Amino acid sequence: MSGTSPGSVVFDVNAFLDRPKFGAYRILIFALCTLVMTVDGYDVFVVGYVVPALAQDFGVPLPAVTSIFVFQTIGLGLGAYAVSPFADRFGRRNIILICTALLGVLTLAGTFATSVGELAVLRFIASFFFGAVVPNLVALTSEYGSRRSRPILVIILFMGYTVGAGGGGSIASALAAQFGWRAAFWMGGLTPLVVVAILFVLLPESIRFLVLNGDRNDEVAARLRRIDPALDLSGTQGFTIHEETSGAMPMIALFRDGRTPTTLLLWLSYAMNLFVLTFIASWMPTFLRVFAGVELKQAGAIAALFSLGGIVSPLLLGYFIDRHGATRVLAANYLAAGVSIILIGLWSGDATLAAIGVFCAGLFVIGGQGGINALAAMLYPTEMRATGVGWALGAGRVASVFGPMAGGAMLAGKWSAASIFATISMPIFIAALATVCVRFTRHTDAAPADRAPPPYPPPHAGEGREGASAIIGTN
Repeated sequence: MSGTSPGSVVFDVNAFLDRPKFGAYRILIFALCTLVMTVDGYDVFVVGYVVPALAQDFGVPLPAVTSIFVFQTIGLGLGAYAVSPFADRFGRRNIILICTALLGVLTLAGTFATSVGELAVLRFIASFFFGAVVPNLVALTSEYGSRRSRPILVIILFMGYTVGAGGGGSIASALAAQFGWRAAFWMGGLTPLVVVAILFVLLPESIRFLVLNGDRNDEVAARLRRIDPALDLSGTQGFTIHEETSGAMPMIALFRDGRTPTTLLLWLSYAMNLFVLTFIASWMPTFLRVFAGVELKQAGAIAALFSLGGIVSPLLLGYFIDRHGATRVLAANYLAAGVSIILIGLWSGDATLAAIGVFCAGLFVIGGQGGINALAAMLYPTEMRATGVGWALGAGRVASVFGPMAGGAMLAGKWSAASIFATISMPIFIAALATVCVRFTRHTDAAPADRAPPPYPPPHAGEGREGASAIIGTN
């Protein structure tokens, strides 16, 4: 109800954000976050598309490049663990700006590497900062969205990541074939620096985070008016977000008040899916060259179908999650992913059939990653959201370290394609089971979002519920 006074001393920001109207300002914030995800998706997966060129330039066999993937994946996990809690304490915006800038600088530094070891160390440090960016993008996107729109926003956010990984992968393969692998790294380093300049001017801090930090009421009011210029805040003396707060450190709160089973099951789902995703993204172009006998450029194009599948699936996944609940839909999605991975191995001798299998695997594996990130954003409140998503991603990254290692070992051991992909399908089936079990834990907001948002202005907006709201007064 634009243009009317809230009519209460304390303004309920959650009720305001849950209104059906999204508006140009929130669309801008969402677009900026998606842009960052797109650029960073390219940077994380660029190594997988230039493995043959790297090996040739450094004069090493293909399996020797495994250490780059391993170090990169360890960096992603450590960054998610180490930096995410700082965002719940100091805000999302600064972490996003600093880490994106450092990712670009360190990717550029990789162009000066002269050995696998040097590049592995540089990718480790660059990935450390990238690992901190993703949970903050998820948190910022979620915290400007409504309860009902949150799952689809996070899922679409990861479409940007997929576009960067897939479309950018084709560009990286072409650059590597034409100019060498360093050209792909130059693109991956300069683009984030341009994006950071844009973010510095346009990206705001999370409005829900600002409410929880009660000394920033002027900023909250300014953000509310950017969302709705006709909003009248006269007479408002403070802001509230009616959601659960624990008062504990975010890392501890993940295991308090009955959240332990939810958190551990979520970590297991992340771990299994990211193990498989990293395995396929790291080694698919190489496997296609070995088993299907295709050239580097064609292998890169077919491998890019894995990411293309992940671009197609999120909107459908979001549609079904909205109507049937995240856990049911994600479990079914993971089952389909496992079957698709098995088919890649069975069809690997034929490049066309293998391409179909790769596309289907991307449809469900990458789609599932977007879905599990949306589920994590739904499970945790503002005070621990960046930590909750970040530590779940960290758990996934720890497991995904073994994806590239497994690929290198299987390649060195001369496994058949059918054996490789049948084995790699098993973790996805475990993810399906773990996701189903999340449904039966205490702390879940993953039921279908079929209830109407609360009325605006909400009745009794100034009346907080002890233990379930954060009411911030003016200073």
